Amino acid sequence: MSTRRTQAERRTQTRADLIAAARAQFAERGYAAVSLEEIVRAAGVTRGALYHHFADKQDLFRTIVREIEQEIDVRMLSTGGAELSGLERFRVAVRVFLEACTQADVGRILLIDGPSVLGWQEWREIDAAPTLRLIEDGLEELAAHDWIAPQPFKPLAHLIYGALIEAGLYLATTSDPEKELPQMHASLEHLLAATLGWRDSNSPSEPHD
Repeated sequence: MSTRRTQAERRTQTRADLIAAARAQFAERGYAAVSLEEIVRAAGVTRGALYHHFADKQDLFRTIVREIEQEIDVRMLSTGGAELSGLERFRVAVRVFLEACTQADVGRILLIDGPSVLGWQEWREIDAAPTLRLIEDGLEELAAHDWIAPQPFKPLAHLIYGALIEAGLYLATTSDPEKELPQMHASLEHLLAATLGWRDSNSPSEPHD
């Protein structure tokens, strides 16, 4: 029994090492430039070990895309606290997403390489579905507390998602994402404030009229 647990722990560690090694190299050089041999060498495992856990390089990449998407969703969901209004939490979640897009692994893997490596449809199923749910839930909360007017939220969520992805791509491809982040965040805030009709202030304290 003890031996089996040890073997399970080793398998788990091998998988984690492969994901970490591939994620770092994909972020730095892009999917096409990284070979499986480089990944297994960086992870300190054999090629056979990689095929034990993943069907091929694309399957490993897919796992990393899912991991990154889940990490961003967790960060967006855990923003703020009870002291923040629903509108403030929504706005902070937008900024959290943009900040994530300035990171090399998120920008390069999720936004730039993701659609081309996995294909548009699969990439959207991984990225869009959970993010759209978060946006739609956030809009419904804002309307429930009278921060915005009731309206059809499903199409609106798609429009906001599109704006977020374009903003993220801009940050992922600019030469200095940290420098561009404040302006992109301000521009997106203005767009969302005009679209949703919330008060455009740093510390909103009044609900929607």
